[in-house]
Amino acid sequence: MDLLRTYADSRGCLTIVESGQELPFEVQRIYWIYKVPEDKSRGMHANKIAYQYLVAVHGTVEVCLENAKERKHFVLDSPDKGLLVPPLTWNELQKFSEDAVLLVMASHPYEPDTYVNSYEEFRKLIAL
Repeated sequence: MDLLRTYADSRGCLTIVESGQELPFEVQRIYWIYKVPEDKSRGMHANKIAYQYLVAVHGTVEVCLENAKERKHFVLDSPDKGLLVPPLTWNELQKFSEDAVLLVMASHPYEPDTYVNSYEEFRKLIAL
């Protein structure tokens, strides 16, 4: 998890994310997830080619990432924290607070064929 460059003064805070700096890719798509019911999860997939960068701009989201080497849990609970999700990383977005807004910046446009939506298929892919 990254602590993002933040500038604070009497006027408030400004946090910066730049391609080529915090992001190892050029952003091709931006979307945000919000109003997720307390008992629901999002993600539950991996992408074969796209990088994603996650920032909880409001509220709290728990993120579980798994790759060929490890499975790790993160808590995004501040707009000055960012989390890189590389290709071939299974992601589970869980425990959204009622006020959570999760911003996602992606390296590629939405391409359904690049998603791995089955955990079993993901495990076979990373075992190669």
